[in-house]
Amino acid sequence: MLVPYEWLKELVPGLPPAAEVDRVLTMTGVAVEALTGEGDDAVFDFEITHNRPDLLNVLGIAREAAAAFSLSLCPPDLAVPEEGVAAEDIATVEIAAPDLCRRYIARIVTDVKIGPSPAWMQARLASSGIRPINNIVDATNYVMLELGQPLHAFDYDLLAGHRIIVRRAAPGESITTIDGEERRLDEDMLVIADANRPVAVAGVMGGLDTEVSERTTTVLLESANFDGVSVWRTSRALRMRTEASGRFSRGLWPENARVGADRAASLIAAIGSGRIAPGRVDAYPGEEAPVHVRLRPDRVNYLLGIEIPADEMKGILMRLGFVVEPQDGGSYQVLVPDHRRDVSREEDLVEEIARLHGYDRIEPTLPKGAPPEVRPDPARKAAAKAGEILRACGLSEVETITFTSLDACREIRLPEDELEKRAVRISNPLSSDYTMMRTTLLVSLLDVLKRNAARREDDVAIYEIARIYLVRDGVGHPDGTGADAEPGGASGEGLLPLEPTKIGLAIMGKMAEPTWQRNVPDAGFFDLKGVVEALLEGLGVRGARFVRASHPSLHPGRTARVVAGAAEADMGFLGELHPDIQEASGLKRRTLVAELDLAAILTAREAAGRRVEPLARFPAVVRDMAVVARREVESARILDVMVSGGAGLVEDVRLFDVYEGPQVPDSHRSLAFSITYRSPERTLTDEDVERAHAAICEALAEKLEATVRE
Repeated sequence: MLVPYEWLKELVPGLPPAAEVDRVLTMTGVAVEALTGEGDDAVFDFEITHNRPDLLNVLGIAREAAAAFSLSLCPPDLAVPEEGVAAEDIATVEIAAPDLCRRYIARIVTDVKIGPSPAWMQARLASSGIRPINNIVDATNYVMLELGQPLHAFDYDLLAGHRIIVRRAAPGESITTIDGEERRLDEDMLVIADANRPVAVAGVMGGLDTEVSERTTTVLLESANFDGVSVWRTSRALRMRTEASGRFSRGLWPENARVGADRAASLIAAIGSGRIAPGRVDAYPGEEAPVHVRLRPDRVNYLLGIEIPADEMKGILMRLGFVVEPQDGGSYQVLVPDHRRDVSREEDLVEEIARLHGYDRIEPTLPKGAPPEVRPDPARKAAAKAGEILRACGLSEVETITFTSLDACREIRLPEDELEKRAVRISNPLSSDYTMMRTTLLVSLLDVLKRNAARREDDVAIYEIARIYLVRDGVGHPDGTGADAEPGGASGEGLLPLEPTKIGLAIMGKMAEPTWQRNVPDAGFFDLKGVVEALLEGLGVRGARFVRASHPSLHPGRTARVVAGAAEADMGFLGELHPDIQEASGLKRRTLVAELDLAAILTAREAAGRRVEPLARFPAVVRDMAVVARREVESARILDVMVSGGAGLVEDVRLFDVYEGPQVPDSHRSLAFSITYRSPERTLTDEDVERAHAAICEALAEKLEATVRE
């Protein structure tokens, strides 16, 4: 917000030079983003936080400056010379939507003479970033900058019935705003209407039909207090961001409407632009009770860790506009001024005292007492370790938005009934592309792959460790619907969705750069399987198995589930993307994806425990074995039979070749394994190895009907 220095000096006589004002106000929490110019021509650019709408005006900044420098504040003159017929006799105001409009004040200006505003007013408006228009509009804009109260001027003679009705828009209504654009309105929008039609979008912009022009002789000045959320939603829906909507959306106080109306009337009269009708038409359906907060000086000093005299606390608060009355026991009863709607409890007052006393005057001290116990988060530690492993495997980390849409989920063939039951819908989506929270990382990773493919980057290996969002047992939609109830609670009201952390992987094309010495093929299922194995091994999961499975998004014959333990607890899935989905997504290279559950991995690691084995003292014996088995027999099952049938001497088994050809029966294949035999107690003899080898052959024949090739 731009504020001319000379305007501040008018409200705070004796103000130091602009550079000193910049330094001190910034230290008290009123940040100056930039200061341009020198002397009285300097202009501040203040960065106002969302919780301080009272500072979105020159008077609010002046109040802070006066308090910081212990100077007197000289508020603008609100005296209004009135003459003629009373305003209540020539105009009426009705608030039909009191939940969206807490107060509406109308002032009537007669004998209006439209022309340019005074040079001093135009100069201040221009310095504040607003283009001068005419004396009436400039006066309303001047008051908005000075007091933070947006106003609007209607041509009184163009208002049907000389009535103002504050209501919700009717179905199918529209309005042409003063920028010449026709706006379609919906029933959630608040409008200002006359007896026949809308004449302004409340808190955003006025209508073209009742705009003040050179022919205007009588003006109805609007000064109101609209609901901030309603104005914000209307502004976004109509794509209209104005100075007025920015102030209303942050939340203004009803009393400022009266002050703004009187100040505007006073200005118009002072510059000779019209006569002010006596009184106001003031509709105020819900007057708010004042806010009182108890302040205990001892607690202030306890929270700040310093000693500030009680009289200094009282003085600081009074300079900021608070009314402080002493109470029994040394405490104070503090009346919060209307403009400080961010203050509602004692801690808020403590903050006001601290920042005006000076944060730089609070000496740094070491914390007292025992330090808090550090409790490491296993999940966070495991996620960090997983990232290290995956980066070492050649994958790059990505961070994607958690929003998605039903259409995107349908593209990867997620079941409709599952989406209906488990998807967390967004009640106010930013666009049709973001209508729900994602239920799987696949939809996010696939979007990254599509963006890369569209830019001809076809070799991509990425991972993401992030949360997905699932409705808890059918309960938790934004509208509160759901039949299931939480144990011991009400029928699911207020339940938050489940947010499990997943590890998502996606590989498209090659995982390594080809060189002149070697040609690198595209990654396949077993490349992804190797990455998952390395990840689980690095995280301490032992005995993980890959079992054949199906998934709606993956290739029907190249999909596996990752399980662990005797109960085969599910840890996730991996596989090749379904060819139809790959083609529809515009991905020309083979695509592999996986999604693992971090909590399940931690559970499997905990169940496996930690095992430390000594270095081998005795030599190993390595033998190769070619096993002929039916094609549907998984290599993992053969490996398990070899380990269990080897009389406790099998240390390791590795598959190094798979063959299908003339020397192997139809529907069979030959798998060649390298078996390592070792005893922890003695050196093995040829007889020991032969017995174990024979036992393995017998077990393969008995359990899998497999034979050993000679």
